[in-house]
Amino acid sequence: MSNNRSGNMTEQPMKIVLLGPVPPYRGGIAHFTQSLAEKLVQTGHQVLTISYRKQYPGWLYPGKSDKDYSQKTTLKDVEFLFSPLNCWDWRKTLREIRDYQPDLVIYPWWVTFWAPATSWLLGKLRKYGIPATVLVHNTFPHEGGRLDRQLTKFALKDARSFITMTEKEAQRLKAVVREGSSIKTAAHPVYRQFPRSGLNKSEVRYKLGLPVGDPLALFFGFVRPYKGLDILLEAVGILKQEKVNIHLIVAGEFWQGVAEYEKLIDELGIGDIVTIRAEYIPDAEAGLYFEAADFFVAPYIDGTQSGSIKLSMGYGLPLIVTDVITDPLTLNYEGGLSVVRSADALAFAEKIKEMSRGNFDSKREGATIVNNSWQSLLEALLTYRADCTKN
Repeated sequence: MSNNRSGNMTEQPMKIVLLGPVPPYRGGIAHFTQSLAEKLVQTGHQVLTISYRKQYPGWLYPGKSDKDYSQKTTLKDVEFLFSPLNCWDWRKTLREIRDYQPDLVIYPWWVTFWAPATSWLLGKLRKYGIPATVLVHNTFPHEGGRLDRQLTKFALKDARSFITMTEKEAQRLKAVVREGSSIKTAAHPVYRQFPRSGLNKSEVRYKLGLPVGDPLALFFGFVRPYKGLDILLEAVGILKQEKVNIHLIVAGEFWQGVAEYEKLIDELGIGDIVTIRAEYIPDAEAGLYFEAADFFVAPYIDGTQSGSIKLSMGYGLPLIVTDVITDPLTLNYEGGLSVVRSADALAFAEKIKEMSRGNFDSKREGATIVNNSWQSLLEALLTYRADCTKN
């Protein structure tokens, strides 16, 4: 193994193992992991990405599938080895890591279903003196229960170095990890992984079957209760009563069924100004929705940061978010930001009304944001305490 394992590691190339889902796995964390691997390679590091042979059993994943075979990873050095319940896969993963002789292992954490595998692997890495940093997407899973705190504590007991993406998440983590652990915070970066269509906004809307002339608000991604879509629909109902010209597009797979939301839309009488695309949107089409939109809406009632918000920032879209979002990169966004109280449909309606009257012809270009937003996370990941492998 390389012997340059103390102090600042950003000054010279490193051998890094990055664990996590990448395409064909679906969802924000898969896109995030691939983007992170690409950025590490671009900055001169040698990266082996170890993805999952299996991610979840079917009964745990509410969507149609956790894979989209129309997507393929662009990474050159990737192995699909790890799985949550198969101890033979754990051993294969450990062997691959040891053979690679990395300077650093970056391990993601976001869901307690992975607790047994996480605890075993982090314990073995510590035993063999292989430095590991845990990249925390969520300390506890969204809509979790009482057991999740204990499972998280068990899973992360052998880790000493952590990266969170908000201070609020850092405080949650601090309550369950070993005292004296290194916890650094760096904002969730902005990324744009969808191809540009080359069409103008009217052409994109026509292609998607959306109103060409109305201000268009976008809600994008997996639909789960903590994201507050019901609050957003109530806000749109208020705007309908006030005769505000607005159209909402909801694009994403519904984890707990679309029927209850369709019922609410009928009750509110807003079916003519809400379009539901209740399906997973593949990468080849997803970018069209961001190109079509005038602004992005995130009525979350839980969670501290969001990959969908970062995607919208990559497209330069103005944002309406709730005060549960504590991510500094979002809160300092210069592309147009409104923050309202969570679970307050009236307040959300007022902000939509204000934003719908804006000028959307000069949408801020997101490329600079994308390129600059990775710096703090890469610095945090590639520096770690010299005692991270000590008992």
